[in-house]
Formats: sequence, C-alpha cells, structure tokens
Amino acid sequence: MKHLKVLFITTQLPFPPKSGGTVKSWNYVKFLSEQYKLSVATLLKDEDLNYEKDFLKALSIDQYLSEQVSIKRSPINLLKSYISAPSLNVFRNASTRFQNKIQAVSKECNVLIIDHYEVFQYVPKEFNGKVIMHTHNAEFMLWQRMSELSNNPIQRLVLKLEANRVKRYEKTIFENSDLVYSTPSDIELYHKHGFNTSKHQSTFHLGNDTLLELPDLEFNETEKAITFIGTLSWEPNIDGIVWFLEHIWPSILTRHSDCKLYILGSSPDDRIKKAAKHYSQVIFTGFVDKLEDYLKKTRVYIAPLRFGSGMKVKVLEGLYRGTPSVTTSVGAEGLAIRNEQEVMIADGPEKFAKHCLTLLEDETLWAKLRDNSRKLAAKKYRWSDLFQQMDLSFKKLMT
Repeated sequence: MKHLKVLFITTQLPFPPKSGGTVKSWNYVKFLSEQYKLSVATLLKDEDLNYEKDFLKALSIDQYLSEQVSIKRSPINLLKSYISAPSLNVFRNASTRFQNKIQAVSKECNVLIIDHYEVFQYVPKEFNGKVIMHTHNAEFMLWQRMSELSNNPIQRLVLKLEANRVKRYEKTIFENSDLVYSTPSDIELYHKHGFNTSKHQSTFHLGNDTLLELPDLEFNETEKAITFIGTLSWEPNIDGIVWFLEHIWPSILTRHSDCKLYILGSSPDDRIKKAAKHYSQVIFTGFVDKLEDYLKKTRVYIAPLRFGSGMKVKVLEGLYRGTPSVTTSVGAEGLAIRNEQEVMIADGPEKFAKHCLTLLEDETLWAKLRDNSRKLAAKKYRWSDLFQQMDLSFKKLMT
C-alpha cells in the first residue's frame, strides 16, 4: 500500500523526541514514512524552528508544511476561546494560514492522521478520504483531575467547565473519525464516561526501548540520588515535582541529608524553582541529550504524577533501563505493573517517601525491581510489535 498518500497533522514538530508526546509521534512518523507516501503538517512551538532541518534530514517524506503559532494560556485567551473555539487548547492551536495550507495538500491525500485532538480542526469539511484520530490522552480527564485537586473554588469551577467543553469536543471528533487510536486505559475511561468507543483501537505510548540493550545497573555503582525526567512546563509534571519537593523530599533528607535530586528538563516553571530554592541537594540539569549519563547513576527514579491519563512514557523509561521506580496510581495507569514487583506505587506523601527510602537502602528489593521491570518491558512494550498491530487496523480500514 505504498501508493497511499497519508497526511500526518500534529501540534508540534516531533523532533527531537524529548517528551512523551514527541517520542510517540516521532516513532510513528518514521514507521509511516517507510510504509506509505507520507506528508507531514506541523505547527511550530517554542524552539521547533531550530530543528526543522534536522527533522527533514532524518526521514524521507513527500511534502512538509509548517506554521508558527504562539498563543499563550491566559485568562484573556480562555475568554476568547468561549467565543470562537470548542476549548482553550483548540483556540491556542488555531491558524488560518495553516488551515489554508492543509486545505490545498489534503486534496491529494487518501488518509489524514490527526495527532492530538487540538488539530482536528484542520480536517477539511469536504475531505473524502479516511480520517484517523491518534489520541495521546483522554484529554477531558486531565482537566477533570486538575479540577479535583484544586483548593481554589473559582479555579476548580473554571477547570471543571473546561473539562466539560473538552469532553463534548472529544465526543464530536470521535464521531467524525473513521478510526481512533487510544491506550487501553483511556478507552476504558471514555467508555465509562459515556463515549461511543466502537471505532477505537488500542495503541500504546512507549519510550526508548533501545535502553533494553544496555547492561544491567548495579546498586553499588549508583549514587545516593533520585531522578525526575520530564517536560518542566507541562502542568502534570509541575504539580507532581512541586508536590514531591514540598511534601516528600524533606522526609528523605531527614534520613539521608546527602541524597541528591536530579531534575532533568529544560526551562523549569517558576513554581518548581521556588519549591526547590532552599535545597542545595536539588540539581537542575537542563535538557540532557544523553539520559544514560544520569540513569546509570540513579538509585531511585520517580514519577510523582497526581493527574493525567494514558500511559506515562517517563515510567516506561524507568522500566526499560531497569532503574527502580516510585510512582503513583496515576503514573502506573495503563501499564501492567505491580506494586513491589516491577515498581513501587504510592499516592500519599508518607508512603511515597517510605518507598523512596526503601529503594535507597534495600539492595535486594532494588535488584528485584530492576530485573522484573526490564523483563516486563521487553515482553510487552516494544515499538516494532506495536506498529505492526496498529498497521493491521490501518490496512483493514483501507480495504
């Protein structure tokens, strides 16, 4: 089916693959470019413009469309979105110029793959081919869980209203898609909350599975160090690491004052810097090109997420490398992991701290989690297996 013309539309340049969303999008684009006549249309955010040439050198595609967009998340733009868009993030990803570019190119295409719900707005009304929706999260649930965590009644109301708006829009775009890819846990959430999931097929959001090829870590070769990796401007990560710094980190330092906390990621939000400012043991590394430099010396890997949905790539990275991890039930969502078998799972600060301390000290349990996590990741979470499965659904749709 190499003759099929596919247009992949996404919210940001999927290169370099340095966040959960871009890791999945990049690997998916690479696979599609090898199977079909692929074109890519992407909005450009932040530093994306700097990587366009590298992206285009890294794979072979038919056509490439891009447009810079920078609409901030703000109260004013939220109000504007109530007038002209179905949700705030759809409004923030809107561009008439981008719409016109896609309108022209899509006339030659058989399939549109929509990567993230925010860019479904670019599907031309007169498009006669197939439309595939590739979700990254149950988006309404992100907003709903944020609202449930808020102690501010006004903020809680605003977030709840946005959750309802996103929920309505997600229902609409699923109805107007021919096939929808979502993680199994998100499909379950959608079904539970009244969505028609008859068009849904399972996908996963994996990570760098080449980490499985590296040798096993050894307890006595690690530092007394805890590591967090993530996009430090993404709200679930901000909330999670601030929660860890404020409610868990002090307990760890009480017993291990020499323990280090590495926070990997560029441009940390001011709330993170504020929560960390009194701790000399907290080290902000900025963007790290070679994660292995830190993973190999990390004794405990954390994903203290309190809201979100779908599979968390940062948790998978820990499984691939065999770095014993502590996460929450939200972080474990969608993964076939068990508490005290492949990872440690805790939602309260006291238990989360206890699990971190246990892994800092208990070499036997540490080695058990290292071995079990790598075995599970190798068995269930490989890119090649995933894309072969997804391609079966794709080919069935096209026949």
